[in-house]
Amino acid sequence: MTPGAFPRTSGVGAPPKTAREGGALAGRSSVLSCRLKVTLPPTLWLSAFTMAHPEVRLEVRDRMELGKGLTLFDVSVQSENGEGGWSEELRRFTGVKDVELVDASEGSESCRVVYRGKTFIPLLKELKLLRHFPFPVQNGVATWTVVGPEERVRALLKALENDAAGVQVDAVHHGPLPTATSILTPRQQQILRRAIAEGYFDVPRRISLTELAPKIGVAISTLSVTLAVIEKKIVEPAAGR
Repeated sequence: MTPGAFPRTSGVGAPPKTAREGGALAGRSSVLSCRLKVTLPPTLWLSAFTMAHPEVRLEVRDRMELGKGLTLFDVSVQSENGEGGWSEELRRFTGVKDVELVDASEGSESCRVVYRGKTFIPLLKELKLLRHFPFPVQNGVATWTVVGPEERVRALLKALENDAAGVQVDAVHHGPLPTATSILTPRQQQILRRAIAEGYFDVPRRISLTELAPKIGVAISTLSVTLAVIEKKIVEPAAGR
């Protein structure tokens, strides 16, 4: 099986419906958010590593395509029993070209992994849909939250229903597109505008979290948390929570 070629399943089935589904609210943009359970190809390093260590929690905090088949992953690896040395082990997986250990503490490591291979589902790129970061990977299964305009998310769900490829629809939520200025602090608005201007939310990303942090003047860990909070504030109202 080639990298990026997801194993076939018996089918996704119709996505769950909510009480508010049935059309966009008059005069307001409408979005859908869906949570997907994605069985990663066994040849992909994310799958191979987490299947070898099912007790370890790996989070993909950021991802950026570098061109020429290379992808940069910003990940954290956490182990409840305090084990470490994960960055050295990651170097041994097929397709991994470089691993940089960014930070380490007892039972936790932050790494940047450069990987050569197909890891992107083309349909997300074609529909200009983004995954929510960070997302966890455990025992070969990634949990993605995808948010976007209703018609694009429905096109994604329809494609998955007709041609399931190792992807299970876990939940679907419907809601109006929130106004960022009404739910974000001035500092969060400033960071969001800068991230958009620098291409952090482009598909594919034009700048990584590691590169964006010094431009804004904050630590990588601080920016990661801030962007996660921003996305959470925007996504939850859209999901009707």
